[in-house]
Amino acid sequence: MSQPHLDGVLKLDELSAELTHETFEADTKDREDHTFSGIMFDVACQSLPRGPVEYIEVQSVAVRGQLGPLTVWSTEGGFTGKHERKDEWTLRYESVHPASPSALVELRLSQPVRLRLGERCGLYVHSALPGDEGIVYDDQHQRLTYEDPTFKVFPGRAHLSSSPFSRRGMWPGSSWRTEREFVGQLRYGVRWRMWTPQVHADFPPPFRRAVLTMLMGTRRAESLLYLLDEELVFFIMNKCFWSDFGVGALGRGGRAGREERHRRLSGSSSTSSTAARKRRALADSDDSDEDEDGDGAAAQSSARRRKRGKRRRNPQSTRKWW
Repeated sequence: MSQPHLDGVLKLDELSAELTHETFEADTKDREDHTFSGIMFDVACQSLPRGPVEYIEVQSVAVRGQLGPLTVWSTEGGFTGKHERKDEWTLRYESVHPASPSALVELRLSQPVRLRLGERCGLYVHSALPGDEGIVYDDQHQRLTYEDPTFKVFPGRAHLSSSPFSRRGMWPGSSWRTEREFVGQLRYGVRWRMWTPQVHADFPPPFRRAVLTMLMGTRRAESLLYLLDEELVFFIMNKCFWSDFGVGALGRGGRAGREERHRRLSGSSSTSSTAARKRRALADSDDSDEDEDGDGAAAQSSARRRKRGKRRRNPQSTRKWW
């Protein structure tokens, strides 16, 4: 029979596995192109570059307009071919709101929409307010409405009917308009992947080196880590954040790395790679003016050596290095 305090620890660990680590807000551009009854679009979870994203959870949608009776729906795999099939959608939000033509109004979903790496879903925000001023949306101006290293929003289609999923609008013809974009904000949480031996290759080089260093310490008698079992080392590394040891090619680690990720995800990175490239190019051009004569002589000498080497090479005796 397990002890009560141990049951509490195990329960806490089980609950923590279902929590997101960080929350971000995806703000789309607002050109004030159109207003009508609804907007349907896809969102997806990605990891750029390939990294330790376990899943994301879309927690809320924010829109503006005359609003009125609002609903938010979701469907797995995207909305293509489902825009008039209500039975394939799940209702995530329903409430009545006063008009808010300028300020965004947050619609917090009753159940977050979870997307694992590579997964995609459709979202549908609809106003049942009569008329054509329910929700603001835009024409499509680009391939993606929004994109950051973990999340992207696709263009979709607008709905011109005050009845959800209806094919009849205010005017004759289709009630749907393609090549439209969502206007507003999407709040989502990110659950970063935690280390296990099975996903070791997905973590940045500094983290992988830290794991190997810990394991080597358990095999050296002069190390304090020698007192630990291998399973305990695995448990410790599983509780470490993926950037705690630095992230190598993915950026900086620790607290500075987290602040940098927040800046990158919000589109306000403090570094300018373009400016750095220009400075390097200018420095290279200055050096080349000074060393032009020496470089020319070295190039001629290298060419002569390559010629002599080609004449001496015997293809019959060449062996592959492996």
